[in-house]
Amino acid sequence: MTDRHAENSQLTDLQTYRSQTMKDYGLMIEYKHMKHHVPSGIYVLPNFDEPRVWHGVIFIHQGLYRNGIFKFSIKIPEQYNATGTYPKITFYSKVFHPYVYPESNDLDLLPKFPTWDPDLHYIVSVLVYMKSIFYSKEFSPDVRRVANGKALDLFRRHPEAYVEQVDACVQASLTNLYQNEPGSSLRFTKPIPAHETLRQEFLQQLEPSPSAFAHENPSAEEQREETVTNMNDVALDELANQQADRPPEREVMDDPME
Repeated sequence: MTDRHAENSQLTDLQTYRSQTMKDYGLMIEYKHMKHHVPSGIYVLPNFDEPRVWHGVIFIHQGLYRNGIFKFSIKIPEQYNATGTYPKITFYSKVFHPYVYPESNDLDLLPKFPTWDPDLHYIVSVLVYMKSIFYSKEFSPDVRRVANGKALDLFRRHPEAYVEQVDACVQASLTNLYQNEPGSSLRFTKPIPAHETLRQEFLQQLEPSPSAFAHENPSAEEQREETVTNMNDVALDELANQQADRPPEREVMDDPME
């Protein structure tokens, strides 16, 4: 009986390991495809030490939240992608919005995904929804059914006060831009002259050249360094464009959709 119990235990452990390995592999495939479908203005990179924690940033170019640069994390449960296994998006700075919990800065997914269907919903679906909330002008009529009832109440009854709160969270996102979260794979540094040189080199790399195929099998470390460099350069371009814009006066009723 003892031997049989041990064999059954080992079989269960093996099945669990295989199941989790397949989920991890599926997540890798999803990220690979997501890179080609992620909404514009959003950049995401997995944590190098924790593959089920991703770090991202969204640049807002229009609407009430324009010029905001909001960094966030995506925490993916081990059972993802299964029915009911929602990913969790948490902003690193305050986002005053009816669909963001004020205490935790977590994005409320239920308004868009009442149930999580693995055949229909993926992380890129959440990113599309996340971007859309910064341009939304319609919310649930019941303040008890939104993450931040105060934000919804101000949006409807006191739009000027709502805009003031939005301006404050946009400014906070810029103030905290260079405060990098521990372990984050996306890191921001204040612009220096060397960044422009790197930017130009990066743009040149986008042009095909014979030397582009000289190194066909880069090491994992080289791939990691290239990914981080490219992500940071693109983010710097977004930041430069963001800072160059001079925002006009904000009006709640004239919030343009992107």
